[in-house]
Amino acid sequence: MKFYSLCSSSKGNCTYLGDGNHGILIDAGFGIRNYTNSMRLAGLNPDGIQAIFITHEHSDHISGLRKLTEKYQVPVYGSKGTLIELLKKEAVSPTTKLYEINHRAVQIGDWEIRAYHTSHDSAESLGYTVSSQQKKVALCTDLGYVSEEVQQQLQGSDFVLLESNYDVHMLFTGGYPPFLKERIFSKKGHLSNEDCAEQLKWLIQQGTSRFLLGHLSKENNLPQIALEHSVSYLQQNQMMIEQDYRLEVAPERNPGKVIEV
Repeated sequence: MKFYSLCSSSKGNCTYLGDGNHGILIDAGFGIRNYTNSMRLAGLNPDGIQAIFITHEHSDHISGLRKLTEKYQVPVYGSKGTLIELLKKEAVSPTTKLYEINHRAVQIGDWEIRAYHTSHDSAESLGYTVSSQQKKVALCTDLGYVSEEVQQQLQGSDFVLLESNYDVHMLFTGGYPPFLKERIFSKKGHLSNEDCAEQLKWLIQQGTSRFLLGHLSKENNLPQIALEHSVSYLQQNQMMIEQDYRLEVAPERNPGKVIEV
């Protein structure tokens, strides 16, 4: 399975999973020209997407969805709450087929996609796992805390994209208004570097060893800070990078690096 995070930040999110010729997208927070160029840069077929799965309706996850569904007549999956919001926002082509996904699996080509609920200030946000016969990948961003349901769905994954959105010190000493700081910090906000590191520890204990930190805030985090915080915390718990696990940070805009899972 090829995993390609085209973009990942508080400004835009879009991930491709597939075999290089065909696959799916998780979220579409990327303009169609950027999408096409980024896919070609990675040696992937931009015309090969077979479905788009949306985590929630915030603009950094759907800004490119309308143009993508106008060009590619592919179905869009999401929770009922998210699909209602997509229609309200006219975020999809009028001819797009919308399908609700909750706890039932969806089969697209060789991949089985399952959804799980996350705690976020949106209509009905989801995370996703994508499985083939041999591998399981999980995408887990935009959640204020890790619930028991989230842990159950992440367990057994070979590779996890996990949110490491903000540094607590940067958030509360930064220029955001108080209400926005509290929103981000709340149980319907985002995972901090501290939250992320704690979840990485649990996942390593469960057997997962490959991770990508994602959805970093441009204003309240830095890639090096996020990476160093997790590595330091895990080292304190006798877990060594490149020995017990592998860890990278998803770039805001990917220059073409595909991860083979």
